[in-house]
Amino acid sequence: MKEWLLFGGLAAIITVASLFAMTQGGLVQSVGQVVLTIELGVLLVGAGLFGYICIRAQAKKWGAGLIVVAVLCAFLIYIVWAGHFP
Repeated sequence: MKEWLLFGGLAAIITVASLFAMTQGGLVQSVGQVVLTIELGVLLVGAGLFGYICIRAQAKKWGAGLIVVAVLCAFLIYIVWAGHFP
């Protein structure tokens, strides 16, 4: 249980640090964008894959929810690089 708490805390710190870096300028902002994109990409792949597995296992509500999370991650990656809503 302690490992998951440590992993969650580390993920939260990385997310907050990359969001703070994106408010800066130049190279620091670019590094923040890359780190946040990697983190969102891992979440996108994980949610999409597990959502597909849930849909195949007839757990359609869980699968649909995870697919929605994957689509939102893709949208957030667009916002990180475009800098604005479409």
